[in-house]
Amino acid sequence: MNPSAPSNSQAAPPGTCHAKWTPPAWLLEVASGDDSLIADLIDVFKTSTETSLQQMRTALATVDAPRIRTEAHKIKGGAKQVGADALAEICQTLEHASGLTPMAGLGELLDRCQELF
Repeated sequence: MNPSAPSNSQAAPPGTCHAKWTPPAWLLEVASGDDSLIADLIDVFKTSTETSLQQMRTALATVDAPRIRTEAHKIKGGAKQVGADALAEICQTLEHASGLTPMAGLGELLDRCQELF
């Protein structure tokens, strides 16, 4: 994984720009120069987020708003931990919208989550 732009293994769509990523201060302090600790945390984040994104796609197809809310909450927490603030924000929006927005509107938010990941 390129630490300057955390994303999944798929290429970003044209026009998508991933901002340079810097680990949060708390993580740098805890890691104390151990880059493998940071890499391991990012690997766990990637794996769990990929799973949650797939779960949300399935939930969207089966009209399961509570599942979307749960998975968005999971991603939001992990994103905050690794300093992926934009992803955390859109997941928070998705989490709240899952109880209020028609499923078609949730698909757009889910697409945005995928782009930011």
